[in-house]
Amino acid sequence: MYAAVPTDDVDISLTQLTGGPAIGVPLAVTALTSVAWMFTGRALLPVEVLRAQTPEITASDLSRRLDVSPSADALGRLATTLNDLLARLEAATQKQRQFTADAAHELRSPLSSLHTRLQVAVRHSDSANWRALAPTLVEDCERLSHLVDDLVWLARLDARPRLRKRPPGHEIVFAEVRRARERTHFTIDQHAVSAARVDGDADALARVVRNLLDNALRYAVRRIEVSLRVCGGTAQLVITDDGPGIPEPDRHRVFDRFTRLDDARARDAGGSGLGLAIVRDIITAHHGSIDIEDAAPGARLVVRLPADGI
Repeated sequence: MYAAVPTDDVDISLTQLTGGPAIGVPLAVTALTSVAWMFTGRALLPVEVLRAQTPEITASDLSRRLDVSPSADALGRLATTLNDLLARLEAATQKQRQFTADAAHELRSPLSSLHTRLQVAVRHSDSANWRALAPTLVEDCERLSHLVDDLVWLARLDARPRLRKRPPGHEIVFAEVRRARERTHFTIDQHAVSAARVDGDADALARVVRNLLDNALRYAVRRIEVSLRVCGGTAQLVITDDGPGIPEPDRHRVFDRFTRLDDARARDAGGSGLGLAIVRDIITAHHGSIDIEDAAPGARLVVRLPADGI
């Protein structure tokens, strides 16, 4: 028995089934791709704006900022973070430029004085009293040498060097007190210096004590007191002078570089305004702190550092 059924309807259905997707799928993919491209472009438009603004910010002009999207999305937070970074870079750059200008000004003064005295002596060599001129020239050279030494220390501290960790302590204080006594007739009382150890760089901590003693000698009237003790795992060094003291509003400012106060404590004694700045940076590198208190009369500088033992 043979049975036959016409297949025209099936062929037409298969043709329609294969032809529709062959045309519709590419059109649908094209449409979806276009829509996705459009929305992606709109979403990435703020990124393109940030990219276009970034080359306009140069090292010579860090005051410009990126536009922040009003919506609190990820791109807005990214722009805010970048603006904060630019603000920190601008502040650091301004601080560095100010430091360079101040350093140049401080170096110019002793160099100009030294150059002038030598120039006059050379031009009038017949009448120049070199024996009387020599102490003044040496004084200018020493001032210049101290200033250069301070600048080198600040450059090292800005570079964040790896400190040589050794346990220095009261021996440094005794050594620096002996050094200070050789240069003054003031009474330096060290009877309150007790045994202590600090996990830190011996040379850097010696510089701290030296600068604090030099600062006290510069403003003391008759007497300086030095004490060192350990309390609760903290080594506390206190240096007190009987000078004019430091007004409370200026007690943070004196640690800025090249700072000179306008009161009696700022009388010209050969300082460059870098001693206490070096002290603060060294103590900060050792995870310590320094405070200024009223000694009535005078100033009391208190250094606190993590103690290593006794």
